[in-house]
Amino acid sequence: MKSSRALGTPFKQGEVIFSQGDSADCMYVIQKGKVEIVMETEFGSNRLVTKKKGDVFGEISLFACKSRFATARALKDCIVLKVDERAFVAKLHQDPSLAFNTIRSMARRIYEQDHILMRGFYDQDEPCCEITGFSSYIDLAAFLEIEVKRARRLMQTMAFAIIDMDGYVNLCEKHGVDIGEFLLKSLATTLREHLRSSDVVGRFGEDRFGVLLYEADGVTASKTMKNVRISFAKKVVELGLDGLESSFSCGIAIFPEHAKAAKLNSAAFKALTKAKSSGKDQVVLADPGPDWKKKSVENIPLPPVGKKWSGWGFIKST
Repeated sequence: MKSSRALGTPFKQGEVIFSQGDSADCMYVIQKGKVEIVMETEFGSNRLVTKKKGDVFGEISLFACKSRFATARALKDCIVLKVDERAFVAKLHQDPSLAFNTIRSMARRIYEQDHILMRGFYDQDEPCCEITGFSSYIDLAAFLEIEVKRARRLMQTMAFAIIDMDGYVNLCEKHGVDIGEFLLKSLATTLREHLRSSDVVGRFGEDRFGVLLYEADGVTASKTMKNVRISFAKKVVELGLDGLESSFSCGIAIFPEHAKAAKLNSAAFKALTKAKSSGKDQVVLADPGPDWKKKSVENIPLPPVGKKWSGWGFIKST
């Protein structure tokens, strides 16, 4: 590793590693720093994804023998190792597992980009929330129906969370509507910081959000939303306004424990109601549906290799 590290090329923050439209004769491995992949359009630049130490990028264009479909730029000072086709093939002879890991990485990226494209398609028909930039309730409701069918077809877990800000109406009456909207924007920013680019957020009415977390079980979804809750609370404190207190409650339900979109939505709402009635400012995970443990083995999605089903999703096999 020490010898290969010396072969990496340093790039300063903002420096272009390759440009959209360039021919693809190699892929890259990040040894230090961060890289952003940006697509240039007539409407400006759009960041597709960020890559960190240990991540590979540029491999799809290389394997497809196509020109670069996006620009790679140093998000922070970084060092990247250039790997051409000959070097990659030689490495495969030394470590055949590299092929599997590379294909899995490419598949995940294509899967996430697929969701981004689907989300963009639905956003064209329904106007986004002007305050948060998220989809509308109608948009998310339609998307939820489609994604439940997709998760069933691909045999994957999916979490649906409903967030409701605690005492939002009273907060606006006490501190003003502008402060209320600012808090909504802060919550939207916090969600973007903690969620993946493939996850989808929609706004329900005035102070409620719905979140779709892909390939997430109960433990993962609960941990993610708890981190969002804690981070949002810190942002509120940092505002430094006397008497300003704001928090949110959250209910989560998991597919396939709740196998239909309507049941998933209902279970998440019941969990939210429980969170509200139990003191607010907390995340509650819905219990599995009454028919969950009665399902036959044939109807239960197969778990990944090395894992098994529990009442809350995938867990490591013992």
